Amino acid sequence: MITSTQAATLKALAQADTTALGYMTNAEDAALAAWFNVPTTFVVYRSQLPTDLSRMAILVGASQLDNLTVGKRDALLWLCSESLNPNDPNVRQAISDLCGSQNTLKNSLLASLKRFATRAEKALATGTGTDADPGTLVYEGIVSQGEASNIR
Repeated sequence: MITSTQAATLKALAQADTTALGYMTNAEDAALAAWFNVPTTFVVYRSQLPTDLSRMAILVGASQLDNLTVGKRDALLWLCSESLNPNDPNVRQAISDLCGSQNTLKNSLLASLKRFATRAEKALATGTGTDADPGTLVYEGIVSQGEASNIR
């Protein structure tokens, strides 16, 4: 749910863009919501990494699993058997430590912890938003037509 302070920030963002301002002026709330939900190049950590995404990341580097010690491999598979919190630096460090020098596996898993923020998420996020230093989400989700109406 978007707070009134966040709505004010998003309104200012939309008013600064001629396309979004047109949507606001013409009460085109669906178009305004879609505008807020466009992905940007601002990188953020996911709030949660579901097991299906971690499994897909492991598949990219699956050939390197045999190069891990049995203990590290088992610990990595155990770690990824549950949903992970990418915002936790301990999770990121554990993945890095467990993968060691198996860079295809490590890089695939570390990349799966990140995603691109939408316009609305970026406007409300903190940090630099680069791949090397992802931003932190303050608001996460898509802006609905009703929320766009409230922002307008």
